[in-house]
Amino acid sequence: MVDMITGAGRTEPGGPPLPTDVERALYAAKVRGDWDGYLRVLLANDMFSYSSKAQIDSSKLGLPHWQYLRGPDGRKLLPVYTRGALLPRRPDVVAHPVELPLSRVDGVLVEWRGVVVNPGTPTEAHFPGVHKQRKRWKALKESTPRADVDAILRTEYTGPLHGPLAHGLACGALLATHNKVVWNDIGDSYDHYAEDVLVLRDAWNVTDRDGCLGQLSFLLRGVNSPAEIQFLLGVRNAMTRRWPGAQDDAEAWRKISADQFLALGNDPGRIPAIQELIGRILRYESRFRADGVLPPDGRVTSTLGYDYGRAVNFARWGLSARYLTFDEAEQAILEAGELSRKAHSSWADFSAGYILGRVLRFDEESYGEFYHPVVAAHRILLNDPSSPWHNIPFNLD
Repeated sequence: MVDMITGAGRTEPGGPPLPTDVERALYAAKVRGDWDGYLRVLLANDMFSYSSKAQIDSSKLGLPHWQYLRGPDGRKLLPVYTRGALLPRRPDVVAHPVELPLSRVDGVLVEWRGVVVNPGTPTEAHFPGVHKQRKRWKALKESTPRADVDAILRTEYTGPLHGPLAHGLACGALLATHNKVVWNDIGDSYDHYAEDVLVLRDAWNVTDRDGCLGQLSFLLRGVNSPAEIQFLLGVRNAMTRRWPGAQDDAEAWRKISADQFLALGNDPGRIPAIQELIGRILRYESRFRADGVLPPDGRVTSTLGYDYGRAVNFARWGLSARYLTFDEAEQAILEAGELSRKAHSSWADFSAGYILGRVLRFDEESYGEFYHPVVAAHRILLNDPSSPWHNIPFNLD
């Protein structure tokens, strides 16, 4: 048993719903009086505290100047929050990861006298004298290693679960599940502010509002990905409508694609690349069928879902980075959902198109880090009964 722990906050059954499985586990441990169990949950999950946006933005970050609370005795307490308990968005204050147990630098230099977890919520608990308990916390943390998996489905039970907004967010669930973040949150952050800013800068070359709006527009217009992929799939779709069974005729697909490509005024020198792309699509589809991403006779009909699914996550990154307003992010997510419904016929069809768009862009037929994690997310979302894809009709009927 850990010494000197006190619980506080609302714990009656009539309190507000608990946002995620993490808060549910904390609350259950607290009700049982199982403080070792409470700490194991705490130490196995991401924790955050708050600092000024200006200080996090500084290149000389160093140790964040955490905002603090004062306990009944007037001493400083460090408030820490699980992801589901993060506070409402504030323009000049942002959440930043905090490592528990606190290091000696964290604890001694800023003179924290204790930690308060999720203040003001049913899972609130105070841990005074954290410096004396550091070895105990470290032992508990080492006894509860984090799961080493490619994808985790995380749901915010107090977030959108039904309707058009939830559907739009579910279109972003492949990437969210791969990134192990909540799929249905439009809150203060996606991962956390500093990380979200870095993702936009390093992966998207976006460093300001104009760049964010521009890239979001490309995604929603379906023009972030190479146009040749959608062109080729469109040719095959037309062949199938005109000649049922023609989707199996690779040579006819190659010939008709080349003819139509030239008829559009494209450079004949690009034909070999078009033919090679058809070969890559066919090989990936064969692997998809072997791995259950496609049914035995399945084909990918569109990869637009790849741009639309990323648009959902991109809007959430932009909101976290303070480049987008809440209304702008929400509208983009709604639009991405609507566009996905027009481009795809089901969650399975959407997912196969998303995965093909991703691997054609990055994987180079290595079947590595750009393949296996998203396939793991695909399987979770199609098979887990708690998945949004099980609970939100794709066509919202």
